Formats: sequence, structure tokens, C-alpha cells
Amino acid sequence: MTIADNPLSTTSPDVRSLLAEYRERFVPVAVDYLERRISANELRRLWKPHYLGAFHAYDLTVERAWREASGSKGVLESGTPTADPSFETPLQHFPVSIAYNNLDRLIEVLAIELGDQTVDKTKIRERTVDFAHVIDSLDVLMASLAK
Repeated sequence: MTIADNPLSTTSPDVRSLLAEYRERFVPVAVDYLERRISANELRRLWKPHYLGAFHAYDLTVERAWREASGSKGVLESGTPTADPSFETPLQHFPVSIAYNNLDRLIEVLAIELGDQTVDKTKIRERTVDFAHVIDSLDVLMASLAK
């Protein structure tokens, strides 16, 4: 499936439902991981349905909103976007997409490093701090857009 085949509406990406599912389904998983109740592999297993489901639908909507506002055909364009009010909605939502994709990569790194072990076995404590910070900051970011 390509972005052009996707029938999602682009009036505005639905950050409210993404935030609600994030809080309901993933934040408790993140807490379990940080409190050593689940392994890094279990964290990844429980993260993927949210990432590939609710987030993926949201991300496609953001991408479609950008393409419709900018006239982009999906090719890599050089330079910064033109300052145009029609770009406001997709540009506001790009940071959520970027943060989600970065969080997915971090979870993959944790799973590779730790496997079936818990967070207390990490040799790189900064990853634990990064993980906790991203979880909190992503919530704050989505909440600011949901207003």
C-alpha cells in the first residue's frame, strides 16, 4: 500500500486518540519495564501493536496532510519548507512522528542489548534515562497538540 492508496482523512491528524491509547496501553508497559517487571524483549513485544497500529495510522495522516498542503509527490526535497500557513498542521505534528520513530529505535536497541533481561542489567544507564525522558516528553508533546 502507498500513501496515495490510503483513504484516511487529513483535516487534522487525530492526536487525541493516539494520546489516549498511548496512555492506556503503552505508558503502563513502560512503567513495568522501568520497574523491572518485564524484560526488554517483552517491552518490544508490547510496544509493536501500538506502534504499528494507532501510530502508523496517525503517521500516514500526517504524511498525507503534508503532501496535500505542500503539493509534494514524496520525493526528497532540498531546503527548508516555505513559511506558509497551509503547512501549519502537518508541521505541528511532525515532531510526534519523529519522536515515535526514535522511541521505536530506542526500544529495538534495548531489546538487542538486554533481550530477556530487565533494565537493571544494562551497561549503559543513559539509555534508561533517555527512555524515561522520551516517554514523558512524548506525552507532554501530544497533550499540547490535543488542546
